[in-house]
Amino acid sequence: MKKTSERLLSVILAVVIMLTAVVPSFAYSREEFWENLWNEEYNNGVVLFPGSDNSEMNVSWYSETESTPKVLVTEELVFDNAKEFTGYSVAAPDGDFANKVTITGLEPGKTYRYKCISEGFESNEYFFETDANEDEFSAIYMTDIHISHDDNNPNGIKESAMKFNSLLDEAVLKSNASILLSAGDQASEGYETEYKGLASAAALKMIPIATTIGNHDRKHIAYKTFNNVPNEDDPVISSYVGSDYWFTKGDVLFLVMDSNNASGIDHRRFVKEAVKANPRAKWKVMMAHHDLYSGRLPNRESENELLRLLWAPIADEFKIDLVLLGHSHYYTVSNVMYNNEAVQPYSSTMTNPKGTVYMVSGSITRPRNDSDLGLNEEWIGFANTPDQQAIYNVLDFTSNSITVSSYYQGQDEAFNSYKIEKSTAQGGHPNSTPPLYNMFIRFIGTVYAMFNNIGIYNDLKDAGVEINFFEALLG
Repeated sequence: MKKTSERLLSVILAVVIMLTAVVPSFAYSREEFWENLWNEEYNNGVVLFPGSDNSEMNVSWYSETESTPKVLVTEELVFDNAKEFTGYSVAAPDGDFANKVTITGLEPGKTYRYKCISEGFESNEYFFETDANEDEFSAIYMTDIHISHDDNNPNGIKESAMKFNSLLDEAVLKSNASILLSAGDQASEGYETEYKGLASAAALKMIPIATTIGNHDRKHIAYKTFNNVPNEDDPVISSYVGSDYWFTKGDVLFLVMDSNNASGIDHRRFVKEAVKANPRAKWKVMMAHHDLYSGRLPNRESENELLRLLWAPIADEFKIDLVLLGHSHYYTVSNVMYNNEAVQPYSSTMTNPKGTVYMVSGSITRPRNDSDLGLNEEWIGFANTPDQQAIYNVLDFTSNSITVSSYYQGQDEAFNSYKIEKSTAQGGHPNSTPPLYNMFIRFIGTVYAMFNNIGIYNDLKDAGVEINFFEALLG
């Protein structure tokens, strides 16, 4: 059995790496600490995902053998009286197995130590904390992390994972956040090795990551077994690697949507059911991958126009307060949007807004600087000057407000900050009923999604992936 000091290595490294991110005198050895963390954690890929609510936490990791995995959890320094939670394992693309366990019965304001066990494997010891006040918490929002396999650089995954780890450590120290929201393209090729690189980040053993499916995540099938998410939908048509899911934190309902899948019938039904299941939720935050309103990349506007026809009526009907997006790699915040029109200007404080705010953040490892750059000025209220700097965002939730502060890596002051305030659950949202023609749009989107899945099936077969045609067709 490992010694206690060895089992605590990842926790110690997490603290030290976070210190080196902000203390210049230690900066020379940051790479050395990352090397140690990488060697210790890469192959097992232990990572936290959100549970259905604050009383749950999901855990996932890889092992060489199929077994009944378990997680031991305790509030004490030793595991003699630890609670045991069991789960299941599924075959992963690279010949190993992905283990899934849900921890239940968590209480507010507690620190829990845990370790993961499967046949032939026992992890280091880690810890996480639960929010003391469930209606007041902070989240980090990033997008387009792009842990990247590179045929021309054997260290591509390791180097991009180090960039992500460094930025996440900085963001956690800035915010004391209890969750990371990632709006898609966690990986560049969708390989298991890339997701293992993502999971190597020290902080993801201490706070959960909620991921959505990006177009790059669909390039292979590893995303399907990497995730361990709650309340995942079982739609008629979905992406093969996953579908929509929801979870709550306090009085916030998070709706994590697959914008690669055009099945409007499934998406609207899912949101309707999730909202009905959570009548206490005062705030509704949606996360998806594709940029809808910025117009930063003019060559994508025809695609965005179709996406707006599908997604905007859902946001309007179900009174979504904030939508977090990615894909374009350019930072923008919309004016308050309703019925695909700006109904209220963006400002530093928006009280009882009469619609939805849509936000896009920049890429972590692949910032863009396109020469042909557009902007839908009638829809966008704030757009930063495009540059090559990595961006993270801190979302502070209270019962009456969401405050978003956006930072460049290495900068102490936010380059942009705004607040959405609501006095009631409805706030300023008008009551909305989708027009009848939107039913036809949702139907056409669902038919298109089926044919698009045939294209994905062919792409995966060409890449050498063994996949059942009907599973790919229907998801």
